[in-house]
Amino acid sequence: METKYRGLRIIGFLLKIIGILELIVGLFCALVLPLVLSDSHVSLFQFGIQDYFPASGLVLGIITGIIIFLVGLVCGLLTFSVGELFNVVLAIEENTRKAGLPSQKQD
Repeated sequence: METKYRGLRIIGFLLKIIGILELIVGLFCALVLPLVLSDSHVSLFQFGIQDYFPASGLVLGIITGIIIFLVGLVCGLLTFSVGELFNVVLAIEENTRKAGLPSQKQD
């Protein structure tokens, strides 16, 4: 049987790749942000914070890294699931077409 809807299959595949990349970027940010923001002398002055405690930049980096990781996780999983949803809809269409063929031959 011929394969239909090649464009939708490509879009579903691309959405799954984008979802995986979003997960990787979220994980990368969770690892890098605490390191970047640990230098509190520079990073906290950019945010307008003049009075700071020792290691407050590291704490801010860890909190920001966790938040960005969770956002990346949610966005990545949602994007990946939309790509899978394309495949589910296409599989339903193929099964419906296969189920309809025997009834069309009887008529």
